[in-house]
Amino acid sequence: MEPGEYEVMYRVEDVHWWYRALHELVLHFVSEENRKKGQLHIFDAGCGTGRLCQLMSAYGDVTGCDISDLALEFCRKRKVPSVFRADLNDIELGPGRYDIITSVDVLYHKAVRDDSFVLRKLYHALKPGGVIILNLVAYNFLKSFHDIAVHTERRYKRKDVIQQLTDAGFTVEKASYRVGFLFLPITCYRLIQKTFLKYPEAREARSDLHVPPRFLNKMLLRCNLIENIFIKNFGIPFGTSIFAVARKV
Repeated sequence: MEPGEYEVMYRVEDVHWWYRALHELVLHFVSEENRKKGQLHIFDAGCGTGRLCQLMSAYGDVTGCDISDLALEFCRKRKVPSVFRADLNDIELGPGRYDIITSVDVLYHKAVRDDSFVLRKLYHALKPGGVIILNLVAYNFLKSFHDIAVHTERRYKRKDVIQQLTDAGFTVEKASYRVGFLFLPITCYRLIQKTFLKYPEAREARSDLHVPPRFLNKMLLRCNLIENIFIKNFGIPFGTSIFAVARKV
């Protein structure tokens, strides 16, 4: 990710509809595990600026890692104490340490050399019965200037995520697309962008991330939270992201 994007993330993560809805979905599944098991040992693989770590701390002991020193600085500004610098390609977490591992918008990154290999390492680090929670970007045709700014290497289809999780040893409990209610306008916008505009260099690219006007932000959050109800109970058939929950048995 371009360095400036961490500052943008830190500034908007608490209020932006996309983050708030995603965090609500993650916390639903974390709280379910907390209800069954009590205080949890949680690891956030690729913790970014630390907002999710901060939220999950209500359910247990949370540790996070990120490859970016700048991201970790923002974590410390949030007073997230248990974070450290690590490269997921090489990290050694030890066997059976965690009840939950989250990895939100990380495995698609160009710095991740082999996403399937990283999934197997995360599987090894979970306790028996432990859960992994993933969010990933969907569909290669949605690649855009945003992906250049955040260093996206690959986008996924739901069936591919299920296959990779299964191959790593997991039993998939939930695999659904997300942000389906905006799928058509986002698709049109990004196809027009790719057709008529020249791709910038990474250092010049800017992500789509900014907080819309308050009324619009509130409306989009409400729509996304309604969509979350469907994802929790059924799943939705298309969207710009993929959300997955899988268990080590």
